[in-house]
Amino acid sequence: MVNKNKSKVLVSFFATVIGVLFLCGVSSCGKGGNASSVGLNTQFQIVNLSPDIQPVYLYQHYIRYSSTTYTYPNSSGYFYLSTLEAPLQLRTATTAPTILLQFDNTLKANRKYTMFVTGYRKDSSFVSSFILSDSTSLPPIGKGKVRFVHTSPGTAALDLRANDTLMVSGTTFNKVTPYYDLTAGNYNFTIRATRTPTKIETTLQNITIQDGRAYTIYTKGVVGAADSLAFGAGVLTNNLLSKTLQ
Repeated sequence: MVNKNKSKVLVSFFATVIGVLFLCGVSSCGKGGNASSVGLNTQFQIVNLSPDIQPVYLYQHYIRYSSTTYTYPNSSGYFYLSTLEAPLQLRTATTAPTILLQFDNTLKANRKYTMFVTGYRKDSSFVSSFILSDSTSLPPIGKGKVRFVHTSPGTAALDLRANDTLMVSGTTFNKVTPYYDLTAGNYNFTIRATRTPTKIETTLQNITIQDGRAYTIYTKGVVGAADSLAFGAGVLTNNLLSKTLQ
C-alpha cells in the first residue's frame, strides 16, 4: 500500500515537472525581450564597412550572439535576434573582447534592421555607425523601392543614377535617402561624385528590381583608393514591405 502511494506521488511529481518544462518552453521562461526568435520574428544584418575596425562580435543584452565574426567589407545577411533588450554591442573578436560600439536603439518585433559599421577606428569616426529600419510601405503595383546610403569615409558627396537617369544627388557620408519608387526591371546603377558628374566611379550592372520589393544600395571603400580600399558598391534586398508603416 505504501509502495503504491509512493508510486502515485512520483508520477504526480514527474507530471508536474514535465508540465512546467513545457510551459517554460512555450513562454521561453521569460518576458518581453526573452521571447523566442520565432516569436520575435525580428531579423537583423550587419554590414561592416569600416576599413580598420577589424573583425567584431555581436553582443545582445551583454551576451555574445554567436562565434560569428563580422568583417570588412561584408554583409552578414539577415539573421534572427534572440532578444530585443538593449543594448546591442560590437566587441573586438579577441580572447578578451572590448566594447567598440554600443547601440541603445529600441527595436520592434516583426521588423528587419541593418547595422552599417562605417568610418575609421583610428580617428574614432566609426562611432557614427548606425542602425536602419528596413521597413517601408508598399509601392504602386509594378514598382519596387530603392534607397541609397553613402557609407564611404573620406569621400565627397555622391550621386546615384538608374540607367543614366539621376535618382539622388549630393548624398554625403553616413546619410540615407528615402526609398524611391522605381519601375520593376533591370538596371545599371552608376555612382558618381557630385562635383564630377561626368565621371563614373563605380557601376552595379544588371540589377533586377522586382515588383513589391525594397532594396538598399550602399557604397564601400574610398573614391580614388586602391586594393582593399578600392571604391565600390553593393545592394541589399530588404524585402519587408507593408501596407502601412507602423
